[in-house]
Amino acid sequence: MTVDPTVVTAILGILGIGLIGIIQIVKEFLKAEGVGAWLIAFVLSFAATAVVLLQTGLFSVLALIVYGLLVFGEATGLYRVFGAK
Repeated sequence: MTVDPTVVTAILGILGIGLIGIIQIVKEFLKAEGVGAWLIAFVLSFAATAVVLLQTGLFSVLALIVYGLLVFGEATGLYRVFGAK
């Protein structure tokens, strides 16, 4: 399976304000910290990934896992996969 960086960028840019912004808004609203904050980021990352993969016709369990983990990593700052190094 080949990962397309434009799909990851599309998922991160969902709804115009970006997935990172949505995650931050939800965490602030719920006053989540620690493990709760990580779980929120994980769930929202995989949900956004599933939506975009379904809309683009690329959905499969493998694609959801691979893209979901990439998006989660990018959204939380765990690692920077794409972009300037």
